[in-house]
Amino acid sequence: MNKLIRLTASLVLLLLSGCALFQEPAEQQLRLENIQEMKIRLMTNDTLEVSHDEVIERYQGYLAVSAEAEMRIRVAHRIASLKLQSEEVAQERLEAARDALDNSGGQTDEQQRHNLAELQAAELALEQQTSSEERSMARASINDYEALLKQYPDRLDNDAVLYQLAKAYTITAQPYQAIAVLEELTRRFPRSVYYLEAEFRSGQMLYAAGDYQAAADAYQRLIERGRDDNPYYVSAGYLKGWSLFKLEQNEAALLAFTRVMDEEYPDVATLESAKGGEQEMLQDILRVMALIFDYQGDWQQIAVFFDQYGKRHYEYLIYDQLASQYYDKKYYKSGASALRAFVLRYPQDHRAPAYYQRLVEGYKTARYPTLLRKHKTIYIQRFGVGSDYWNSHGEHVRETIRRPLAGYIWDLASFHHAWGQRSKKRSDKLERLGIAARWYQEYVRSFPLADDTVKAHFLLAEVAAELRDYELAKNNYEIVAYQYPDYEQAAEAGYAAILAYNRFKPGVAEAPVWRQLTVASAMRFVQEFPQDSRRGTVLVNTAEMLLKDKYYPQALSTSRLAWQAKGELPQRYKYGAALVRGHASFELQQYAESEMALLEASRYQKLSAKKRRELREKVAAAIYKQGEVAKQAGDATTAVIHWRRLAEVIPESNTRINAEYDAATILMETGDYDQAIEVLLQFRQDYPAHKLVADIPSKLIIAYEEKGDWRNAAFELQTIWKISKKADEQRIACFQSAEYFEKAGDQDNAIVMYKRYAHSYKRPFDAAVEAHFKLDQIYASRGDEEKRRFWLAKIIALNAKANDQQTDRSKYLAAKAAYELGEFERLAFEKVNLTLPLDRSVTRKNTFMQAALKRYTQAVQLGVLEYTTSSTFRIGELYKQLAQGLMNSERPAGMDELELEEYQFLLEDQAFPLEEAAINVHQTNIGRTYDGLYDSWVKRSFSAMAELMPGQYNKQERAVSYVEQIR
Repeated sequence: MNKLIRLTASLVLLLLSGCALFQEPAEQQLRLENIQEMKIRLMTNDTLEVSHDEVIERYQGYLAVSAEAEMRIRVAHRIASLKLQSEEVAQERLEAARDALDNSGGQTDEQQRHNLAELQAAELALEQQTSSEERSMARASINDYEALLKQYPDRLDNDAVLYQLAKAYTITAQPYQAIAVLEELTRRFPRSVYYLEAEFRSGQMLYAAGDYQAAADAYQRLIERGRDDNPYYVSAGYLKGWSLFKLEQNEAALLAFTRVMDEEYPDVATLESAKGGEQEMLQDILRVMALIFDYQGDWQQIAVFFDQYGKRHYEYLIYDQLASQYYDKKYYKSGASALRAFVLRYPQDHRAPAYYQRLVEGYKTARYPTLLRKHKTIYIQRFGVGSDYWNSHGEHVRETIRRPLAGYIWDLASFHHAWGQRSKKRSDKLERLGIAARWYQEYVRSFPLADDTVKAHFLLAEVAAELRDYELAKNNYEIVAYQYPDYEQAAEAGYAAILAYNRFKPGVAEAPVWRQLTVASAMRFVQEFPQDSRRGTVLVNTAEMLLKDKYYPQALSTSRLAWQAKGELPQRYKYGAALVRGHASFELQQYAESEMALLEASRYQKLSAKKRRELREKVAAAIYKQGEVAKQAGDATTAVIHWRRLAEVIPESNTRINAEYDAATILMETGDYDQAIEVLLQFRQDYPAHKLVADIPSKLIIAYEEKGDWRNAAFELQTIWKISKKADEQRIACFQSAEYFEKAGDQDNAIVMYKRYAHSYKRPFDAAVEAHFKLDQIYASRGDEEKRRFWLAKIIALNAKANDQQTDRSKYLAAKAAYELGEFERLAFEKVNLTLPLDRSVTRKNTFMQAALKRYTQAVQLGVLEYTTSSTFRIGELYKQLAQGLMNSERPAGMDELELEEYQFLLEDQAFPLEEAAINVHQTNIGRTYDGLYDSWVKRSFSAMAELMPGQYNKQERAVSYVEQIR
């Protein structure tokens, strides 16, 4: 096998003029002198005593004088053979020099320099073999060969002539003629001893000429001859693959290479033991197969191909080669994907961890941190301790996993821990710290006996504490503190465990046990670390943490324990114990203890002014709460005492405002109105801008009402009317204030408030009417007719404008107002006497009468029975009185008896219609008896009719115009 590969390499070296066979075709150059010796011996095979050059020179001398074609041909053959022998010797020397240089490991520098010099000399000798003189001789021999073939076309040894002719064409750089001759040889002489070599050389020259299909066909014919006695079998298969690759027949090329791999490297042992030329061919096949798979798409094509044609034991090398090619080009993602594809295809392969490690290293080299972390995570999940892979492989494989596994886990934990600590956003912080915790846990689980496992426990506890997973935190802190007591942070861990206990929020059922565990942890810390400087403050710190997390019962009991040992505590921790005790007892509604403890804490000398104010304010709150508790227990007296003493203990507190206000409120509730009024008035005086002042008027109103102090109650209502922002509340306060002023006998203020209401609030209608009515009544009581007239008229107008909102009450008040206004006019009417000149006095009296009629008529039209009958009666009486007035009026002086009689007749003519009108009006009033109505006014109409005797003066048609309006 090694010999075959060396032969193939030699042929290719000659063919490509010193370039490697595996170079791209663009770099290849066809050489004519690379055809090997035919090995036809015309002379003895014994070792020559002379050099090749001397023999060739003698043969050339013969050719110069010989004219016999046959001999010339034979001599030319011999010359060519000698030259090939010379080339073969030079090539063998070159190969020997290369082997010596390749195997120079362990040699001295001098030996290595000697081997390198030998290699350079061999290469130079080989290069000098093809001189211009030799090429000239070869061209001359071509004519002789062609003449011989033409003269003797059927000679049995023409295969040798064709072989030599092809060689001559090669030497003279005529590759296509050489190819044609070789093809003729293989066609005509398939049984020739030169057939295999001719086919192989033909394939090489066709490949070099770029005719890859013809080259592939030539190699296939060699393959079909089989391996036996075929030194070109392996090379033909290999070169056929290359030819198909050049033809872009990728799948066919893959199949060709696969056949070579299957036959030449049948198992893993063969692959791993390949050396020299075998190793070179193996690497080149893997390289080109990887290229083809890449050209076809990507790494996925490897699985597609081998799934179709059967899996192979060397697939891992192809994945490796393809990944290497990607990495060389810095295609890191593609390289990683190729490696990952192998792992996914063969997840249980013993090489899988190494391939994934190489994938991770690729991302590290590429500086892709996100992908690096992602695939470290995948590595851990796939190959980590306890995984299916781990459980299905022995210790030998596990040992290759442990070191990278530990590094990956630690890297991931550290990265997420650092990220979480830097994060400003709470959600990001929690997410990253949660991930870090899981990786620390994974490290502890995977490497429980490692030297740095204690550090993992500690960092896990730190992260858990930040995540508020206090149970996890305290467990790991205690492991560090009490299982690794020599660890440098053991005491810190023990102290942190106590804090974790304090921060944990157990369920109701677990709380008592957890508190016991907290105390136990604190005591264990004190015992295990007696020299720790925090020993004396553990209880105080524990209490503070309990308070911070709102574990008030635990905080109170712990602070009480600390307070008992306060003589051993520094001032700061005495303050801390008092502070916790005060706050915790406050939250637990033990306000008396809270007051005492917080007062003690507020005396701490190093407190800032702000902090001291806050503590004193909390003391005030504790006092206030004691009052609340007393109130809830029904002890109002004690509640007031606490609230009133607050101003003595913490006079600067704002809480005293609420306390004093609440004291007034409870005094109101208990009926101590005198004291309540005193407190409320003082409160308003002391805190005029406080928001609670707005509620004081309502409280004072109640107190004044209970005391019957209507005037002061009215003033408070007036205050509400002024300050309230609620329109409805203002309106009600305005009206009620007026009522209370009226009730208190303060008519002046009552008038002011009723007027404000009447002018400002037209709605609701009922209240507006009542305000007008109240003003009428007050002015009536004062005898102020002029102002009464104004408000009576306003009542009538207000009702008239109400339309469908009119009520029985508004109609009644309007009817009453109209009647009252009519009465004012009637009285004025009655005061006017008919004197001479009569026309003037009648006109004046009639004016008052018409005004009265108008008002009475309004009253009648409103339909209020009380004022309908009275107004009807008054109307009848107005007509009657005017008639009687006319008849009884003063007579002009100087009239004789006849003139006086005529004057009397004239007055009677004027008075008669008025009497008729009076009769009709009274009859209308009397007619209401038919509707069941009979009151004093109807009765008086009966009396008036008896006087009028309406039956003697039936002037109905003349009276209609006077009474029509009241019917």
